[in-house]
Amino acid sequence: MDFNQLSGLVEDSIRALKVDPALCRGAKPGQWSIIYKGATVWIDAFNFQDNPNRWYFQVMSPLVAVPDKNQESFFQNLLEINHTLYGSWISKKNDWTYVMFLREADGLELSEIGATLDRVAYYSSDYQGKLKFKFEGSWLPKPTPTSSGSSDGPPSK
Repeated sequence: MDFNQLSGLVEDSIRALKVDPALCRGAKPGQWSIIYKGATVWIDAFNFQDNPNRWYFQVMSPLVAVPDKNQESFFQNLLEINHTLYGSWISKKNDWTYVMFLREADGLELSEIGATLDRVAYYSSDYQGKLKFKFEGSWLPKPTPTSSGSSDGPPSK
């Protein structure tokens, strides 16, 4: 599967959600961002320079920041949640956790993209609320963002 085929499938899947894919495109080709089922969902089509003919499909949704306190219990909970997930997993990068899915694009079908978007968005929305409730008070207050563009939200992918 090449980039144009993969992008076409992703955009068809976004259209199936009754959303204009042109409004979801990111800064670079192969990036889309949507709000679906109450979750921010990032979709990526990418390859690596050392193997430019092999394309990958990734769906990722920011879950919660790693808490400042109760980290051992927090990570234990994430491991137990991971065991219950189907077709996706929770990962950690830097100070954030994510629900994600990644696979090679070869053989990817429209129905799998739709099912993946459903799962990642559902799990992210559902577990975000549960984790924030269970670990309430575990995050230290963060400074209010200023007009200089600082933010305490998730980093870019």
